Amino acid sequence: MRFDEIARDLVHTASRLLRGRIVNIMDTSGVIVASTDAHRIGTTHDGAREVVRTGRPVAIEKSDVARYPGAREGYNLPVFSDNRLTAVVGVYGNPEEVRDSAYILQAYTEQFFRQKAMVRQSRISDGLRADYLRILMNLSAGGGERLAELAGALDLKLDFPVRMLAFSVRGAENSLTRQQLLSRVAEELQSQRLVDPERDVWAVIEDKLLVLKSGGDGNYLLRAHACAEDAAAASVQLCAGHLCASEEEARTSGGEALTLGEKGECGVFDITDPECRFAYLMRRAAEREEEFVGRMYRELGERFSGRELETMLATAAAYYETGGSVTKAAEALHVHKNTLQYRMRRLWEAVCPGVGGSFEREFLLRLCILYHRQLRLRTPLIQS
Repeated sequence: MRFDEIARDLVHTASRLLRGRIVNIMDTSGVIVASTDAHRIGTTHDGAREVVRTGRPVAIEKSDVARYPGAREGYNLPVFSDNRLTAVVGVYGNPEEVRDSAYILQAYTEQFFRQKAMVRQSRISDGLRADYLRILMNLSAGGGERLAELAGALDLKLDFPVRMLAFSVRGAENSLTRQQLLSRVAEELQSQRLVDPERDVWAVIEDKLLVLKSGGDGNYLLRAHACAEDAAAASVQLCAGHLCASEEEARTSGGEALTLGEKGECGVFDITDPECRFAYLMRRAAEREEEFVGRMYRELGERFSGRELETMLATAAAYYETGGSVTKAAEALHVHKNTLQYRMRRLWEAVCPGVGGSFEREFLLRLCILYHRQLRLRTPLIQS
């Protein structure tokens, strides 16, 4: 936002604060850039020029107006930012009567500009962090030099080992809402010191909050997840890639976190957990062999109707998620054990006829289950 746009926003609010008094904001050349008296915008105020020259207040009495072309009676004060005079503010009226109002306006204006500068700096930093993570995730020749430049601009000092975390908010109505909630999560993580601006990099990219986290103790993921759910007031998924010792490895860690995120469920998913590692490898296998898995799935579709296929694959999912326990899976599905075993035999015969090994059958069926779930979510199996 330009200086004159900020000044226009400011004068109307300030006039209400000062009970409707006429207020002006001048730039360092003495030109009125914003005023509650619109006819004066763009004119030169000689009293403001003197404030700029001296850095001191200028009170203009009625009898003094002729000495200050373009000015009227009132009280004018310098506005400083980082010890640099950046603007002049003035309040119209008898100087003795409006002096206090002018000092209120000065303080308000300095605070207003300070906040705008902080917001502007924050947006710049947000952009730099997002650039850093995008380049990191697509590291190529020359990318390392650009990362070093961005790290310098952010005053970033990664403390290896690092790992990539991916936060997602579930249940939000649209992408904009999800991004707003994730921004709130990022702020709360900083507030709780779970993200360190000097050692970590974070950014909301599309519908995920990515955090390249330095170190972190064994309970970090659980604490970060709880903090995120409190901030978003919604269910959150947190996926974590492996700890790595270099920026090159961090790209792989990011890929792991994003792949785990395709699971779609809420909670904490850590690649170092054996079950999560297995789920990650299954998804990678499905990505690499999408054509093969799709052909298997279509063959199942030829054997079973749509509703029957849904039932059969739900049965297989329950069976494998309970560690191959017929009793537990049957209880979860509210069916008889014989029914569950019958369904599993039909699936094995359809997907892998003649294969007796339990690992081979589970591997092929899990790929079909994964493919089926991806189709239901209407998301591509291979993410671009």
